[in-house]
Formats: sequence, C-alpha cells, structure tokens
Amino acid sequence: MKDNGIIEITFHGRGGQTAITASQLLAQLAYEESFKDAIAIPIIGAERRGAPIQAFTKLSRNKIIKTYDSVTNPNYMLIFDPTLLDIPRILETIKSGVTLLINTKHPIDTCEFPENIKIFIVDATGICINLGFMHSSGPILNIPMLGAFGQITKFYNLDTLKKVIYSEFGEERGKKNLEVAIEAYNSVKEVELI
Repeated sequence: MKDNGIIEITFHGRGGQTAITASQLLAQLAYEESFKDAIAIPIIGAERRGAPIQAFTKLSRNKIIKTYDSVTNPNYMLIFDPTLLDIPRILETIKSGVTLLINTKHPIDTCEFPENIKIFIVDATGICINLGFMHSSGPILNIPMLGAFGQITKFYNLDTLKKVIYSEFGEERGKKNLEVAIEAYNSVKEVELI
C-alpha cells in the first residue's frame, strides 16, 4: 500500500479480454468488503480487439480517494496476456515492490524484472477453454483473473465474489462465472524468483 493509504492496481490486457470490466468489478468487490472507497478508471480510446489496453482501480480501506489520474507505480499489476510483457512501456512500469498476476501456463523469464517483486501465475485462458467460458473473440478472462487476485490478496473471499457475480450477471449466468472464479482461486501459484 502506498504511504497515502491507497492501493493501486493496473490491468493490462488486449481489447476483448475484459480487463476494463475486471477493474470495475474489483471496485464493486471492494465495496462489498467494506473498503471506504474504490474507483475504477478505464482508459477507453479507439482501441480495437487485440490492441493493448489499460485500466486502473484504486482502493482505500480508510479514506476517500480524491485523485482520478492513471496509476504509474502500482501495488499490483494484472497481466491478461503475457505477450504484453514484451512491450517496453509496460515492462518499464514493473517496479520494485509490485506484485504481478500473469495469465499464463508457461514459465516466466524473470531476468528483466527488478528485485523485490512477487509474481503469481494462473492459467486463466486454459480454465476458460476447459470450462467453456468463451465469447465470440475468445476466453472471458476477467472472472478467473479476479478469482486468482482474491486468493493472492485476501481483499475478498469466494462468498463476496459469488455475491458480486450473481448481482452483476444473474444466478443462471453467475453459476458458470463462479465456477471459473473458484477454479482460478484454487489454482493460482507463486513463481519462485531466483
């Protein structure tokens, strides 16, 4: 957490991967867990499907958030597509002290990362494919990424996730969303840094 008491999260994805929706759902999850304030800040432009996109969420347990600017030194980064780590401007935002959650089933080359970071991986794409959680352009990654994020941060639990999912998507669609979230929650792993 920053010295100002605000927890800052950056979402890096590609158009169509639902990273912006994830940032908004995270704010709802925080409110359900009695955070004092939570704001989602989408960066929406002329991006098309597959183009790199960003979104931000700021959370505070004890104060009102008065800044709506983008996040430049996040506490957490959720990487929806590991190929985004090949983009220098994204790689440069990974600073000492950050915790990364990366959607991948492959080993991560950590040699370009700074010291004093934590890295977690979850195969959100594989979970979506295996459980048929797809839309026309591919896997719906927001829910498994948020499931994994809840596990690593303990900001919310599966009961809170279920409440928000059912509220947002209804009970019928919510069941599949929750199944995907639970799978990611239980399968996220920390990467050992050498």
